Amino acid sequence: MNKKLYILMTALLVCIGANADNGSNSPYTRYGVGMLSSQGMGINRQMGGLGYGLRSHKYINPLNPASFAEADTLTMLFDAGFSLQNVNFKEGGTRINAQNASFDYVAVQFRLCKNLGMSAGFMPYSSVGYSFSTESAPGTNQASVNSYSGTGGLYQPYIGLGWKPFKWLSVGFTGSYLYGDITHEVGINFTNSTDRSRRYNASIKSYKLDWGMQFAKTFANKHDLVIGATYSLGHDLNAKATITDITSSSTVTDKIDEGFKLPHTIGAGFTYTYNKKWLFGADYTYEQWSGSTFFGNDKGVDRSRISIGAEYTPETVSKNPFKMMSCRAGAYYAQPYTEIKGMKACEEYGVSAGISLPFFNNNNRNSHATLHISGQYIHMEPKSAGMIAENYLRINIGITFNESWFMKLKVR
Repeated sequence: MNKKLYILMTALLVCIGANADNGSNSPYTRYGVGMLSSQGMGINRQMGGLGYGLRSHKYINPLNPASFAEADTLTMLFDAGFSLQNVNFKEGGTRINAQNASFDYVAVQFRLCKNLGMSAGFMPYSSVGYSFSTESAPGTNQASVNSYSGTGGLYQPYIGLGWKPFKWLSVGFTGSYLYGDITHEVGINFTNSTDRSRRYNASIKSYKLDWGMQFAKTFANKHDLVIGATYSLGHDLNAKATITDITSSSTVTDKIDEGFKLPHTIGAGFTYTYNKKWLFGADYTYEQWSGSTFFGNDKGVDRSRISIGAEYTPETVSKNPFKMMSCRAGAYYAQPYTEIKGMKACEEYGVSAGISLPFFNNNNRNSHATLHISGQYIHMEPKSAGMIAENYLRINIGITFNESWFMKLKVR
């Protein structure tokens, strides 16, 4: 019954994810492919997005597919999560708040055979969502109200393999199907003349390929070091993009044949664990967006991201689940990947903290669930005067089911 329940939950959450609120209210999602989503699970979000050097049989870490090789022999992992957030927009002396929720991820992981693990899942890649208006030349014959709105985003179901040919080395590969539609609309409503509007549409159906490796070494039985590296292939997304100008007398559509590209991405990081209780780590990511243009005008710029994180788990085995509760914290800094009128967009700063609390089945302690709860504060700092600053307060909630699907029972 448990297997049927989790299969049903997986299918249900994938369907919900494909139609969920994308969790975005930002006017900056007008640019590029929208706001880039976190590619990590609950534990990654608790530590500022840390992940290249993380590996464990207790959780799924899609940030480095080499970690899939740590899948446990006897258990199936099922992981799902969502977020609630409040966004504060500030421009001059004006402040506005907005609230929303978003689907974050759903994934499974299990072992295929000795030293070979597999993971599959579904998560957003980017999100677009905004609606606002401005006034131009009020009180004159050219007075108008300009309206701006956008919807959509990109999504990626994935499947990955992790293989451990040696005790100290793991390698992995993930293939994703990247798809979605992005729509922007600009309307100019004149008081004394003809209204005009412009619509931007892009439809993307492509792929995403990621490779990863991890080197692990234990010193004096108490010190564990893992060094990880990843590479994501950059390529043209072959987007079907159009710009349509509409007036009361005509409709003109132009096709955009090129520009939307996935960046070459390189990542490297490490984690250091002391006595199976304390963990510290750091990651660096470089994304080559400078070869991209979006709808023929907006340009991409190369992006760097730095993450640091820490974890404390009092005991790895205990009858008291609170003694096995992991406490985590982290921070990150990320540069923008797009330009706005020739200037870089917003720099991003974030801090996070959270807990992971296990709940055990009294009849079978090998089967349990872990609740992940974390809070994030994110500040979007504009690079030029007159732009909007954004502050996010986000609650991330996730749950991991660890079920003994593959345990063989001995009958005496």
